[in-house]
Amino acid sequence: MQQVRAKVLNAQKAVHETFFSVKDIFEKHNVVFTIGASLASAGAAWAGYTARQMHQKKVEDRLNSIEHAMATVHNLEEEHVKALTSSIGVSYAACAATAGTTLVIGYGFGFRGGRWFTLRKIQKQQQRLLNPRTPIQLSQVLRGKKAAGETPNSSKAENVSKVLEGAQSA
Repeated sequence: MQQVRAKVLNAQKAVHETFFSVKDIFEKHNVVFTIGASLASAGAAWAGYTARQMHQKKVEDRLNSIEHAMATVHNLEEEHVKALTSSIGVSYAACAATAGTTLVIGYGFGFRGGRWFTLRKIQKQQQRLLNPRTPIQLSQVLRGKKAAGETPNSSKAENVSKVLEGAQSA
C-alpha cells in the first residue's frame, strides 16, 4: 500500500512540475505563440475560403446543368429560366456591417484579454516577490528526493519555513 501511495504522489508531483514548466515556456515565448496562432488562423481562413469557392463552383455547375435540362426538356423560355435560377449576391452593405461588427467585437475581446493578461502577470510577479519558492526539479521528483531543506521527520510548516529561509539567504 505504501508503494502505491508513493507512486501516486510521485506521479502527481511529476504532472504538477510538468504543467508549470510547460506554462513557463508558454509565458516566456508568448510572442512566438501569438504569431504562430495568427499564421494558423490565416491558414484556416484561407482553407475555408478555398473550400467555399470550390463548393460554390460545384453548385453553379449543378444549377447550370439543371437550367440546361429545364430549357431542353420542358422548352421553357430562356428569360423565365434565368428568372428562376438567378443568383442572389451579397450586398456591400451587409459585408461592411459584418466586418465592422467583427472588428468591434474582436477589439473588445483583445482589449479585455490584454488587460487581464497584464494584470495577471503583475500579480504573479508580486506573489513571487512576496512568496519565493524553490522549484522542485523533475529529476528529484522521479528519484523520490525531498526538496531543499526538507527533512523526513519534520512537519510541512517547518519545511516551508526552512525552504523560505534558504531562498531569502541565497
